[in-house]
Amino acid sequence: MAEAGPRKNYHTIRYGTRDGELQFGHIHQDDNESAVMLRSGHDLTHYITMDSTGGTVRRHSTICRSPGAFQVKAGDNVVGMTDGNSFNEAGITMDAVSGDIIIRAPKGKIRMEALDIELIADGYDGKTGVITLDSNEKVVVKSKAINVRAIASLNFFSENKLDLIGNAIANIYGGLMDFADGATKLKGSKCGSSSTEENAKKFKVDESANQAALEQAKADQAAWQAEQDAKKKAAEGGT
Repeated sequence: MAEAGPRKNYHTIRYGTRDGELQFGHIHQDDNESAVMLRSGHDLTHYITMDSTGGTVRRHSTICRSPGAFQVKAGDNVVGMTDGNSFNEAGITMDAVSGDIIIRAPKGKIRMEALDIELIADGYDGKTGVITLDSNEKVVVKSKAINVRAIASLNFFSENKLDLIGNAIANIYGGLMDFADGATKLKGSKCGSSSTEENAKKFKVDESANQAALEQAKADQAAWQAEQDAKKKAAEGGT
């Protein structure tokens, strides 16, 4: 059986001038077919194509390619948020029925500007519903007020230095509070592994270990108190 050669389309139609063209059935250089393509005559990398062949992602996809900037402006007639009116209609909607939405700027910044910005992750199986901020240098959060609320747990881990500063007032409340440095038996040495996982393990002491340490501390305190009482009694007897 002969191998299939380059794709051919004998029903291709082209309309155009030196400034631009409209093609039906155009074959791309990668051998995929465009059902409809609108392309500039001044730069061949400036086009919009509705492809009809390719893999699961490419097939029936729409590709917009522009060597210059790509701008979208809409919503002139949309009801927006005004004073006394919190209702706001969507001016631009991007809806991925399945799959991810990826925004890249390898040589620039990604900026979002709005009256309010909401990040919502609505998971369903205990593994999804996660918002991740991952930076190789630093994450800067600056605001007039910052509120952090966790229903189950809240952890702050630093592999080096951790500062909690309240220039005016610093309040720390807890139903049960435990403070320990790296020299304590329960928490282990601060010279141990610096990985986040190992540090997390050192801070997860089970209830039995805590209880045993508490009982030992009480016994040591009782022994010390008995020794002090004996010394005091001996001193009183000597006088």
